[in-house]
Amino acid sequence: MTAPTDPNEDQPLRPLLARIWRDYLSHHRGALFLSMLCAALAGGLSALTLKLLEPAINGLFLQQNAPMKLWGFIDIAPGQALVVIPLAIVAVAVVWTLASLGQAALVNRLGHGIVGDIQVRLFGAMISADLSRLRSQHSGAFVSSVLFDANLVREAFTNGVVNYTQHSLTLVAVIVSMLFIDWRLTAIVLLGVPLITLVMRRFSKRTRKATTGAMRETETLSTALMENLDGVRLIKIENREAAEEARVGEVVARRQRHVIKSADSRAFAGPFSNLVAMIIVAAVMAYAGWRAQAGDMSVGAFAAFIGLLMAAGQSLRQVTNLQTVMTEGLTAARRLFAALDIEPEIREAADA
Repeated sequence: MTAPTDPNEDQPLRPLLARIWRDYLSHHRGALFLSMLCAALAGGLSALTLKLLEPAINGLFLQQNAPMKLWGFIDIAPGQALVVIPLAIVAVAVVWTLASLGQAALVNRLGHGIVGDIQVRLFGAMISADLSRLRSQHSGAFVSSVLFDANLVREAFTNGVVNYTQHSLTLVAVIVSMLFIDWRLTAIVLLGVPLITLVMRRFSKRTRKATTGAMRETETLSTALMENLDGVRLIKIENREAAEEARVGEVVARRQRHVIKSADSRAFAGPFSNLVAMIIVAAVMAYAGWRAQAGDMSVGAFAAFIGLLMAAGQSLRQVTNLQTVMTEGLTAARRLFAALDIEPEIREAADA
């Protein structure tokens, strides 16, 4: 039996994604597409709700007797804003809630279904392997893949994909809404995109390295635990309890270092992106205030723009965090496929 190839971090991404789709996601394509549709609807409605700030402030507080439009195409007669705008907010909120509930229910079923598929295939690969292969690799490696790697893949390619879709579309919808309000201010916002992209790449690389180390040490920990459970009688006879506890403690400490590095990369990506976003907000407020003093921007438009900008920052933080989740999932998928691709060398003859 050939030895498994080590999961290569530089393995081409496109074939890996194609295999994940072919072997797992395609079997649940209906639930996946429906959950992504719910995510897209929730993302678009978030932007629509914030876009209501402009007519709400102008119509309810500043120009109460002037005609206005909702979202640029629904006319509101003078004096009706007090009724129409709150009803519009409630209607959008109800639809958004239904879409979010549908998304959550579909993603939960989809994700755990994929984990089950992966675990069954891994068990099949283990039970079909040659005895020489099983003896050369401790079963702790398989346990690690079944319990740890499979859940990373689930998190990335169910919650990750759907939430990435939602927040990406929210970001697009928010930017489009901002363009309709003031394209100059939006251009200032877009100047920060290269900086945020640089932050995402840096933390993605750190996450991939830390995740690989965490997976390796999780496998070592599983092996150590199973060896101690299998040989507990011999350990007690030889009074090696303290030595084995120290050995497992070293493995746990090494694993913790990698896990903490991975968690730090995920946690730190958001604040750094938020720092860039706040700098952009400061620049926007300075420029918008200058334009408002010149009478070129209404209070409602400014409030709506700032609300949309803050929503864009929140969605951007989510996208940045999800980028690290996707990196962890891809690293786990490489390990899983390396284990699944091992073919037994000893086969039953065709005419046997």
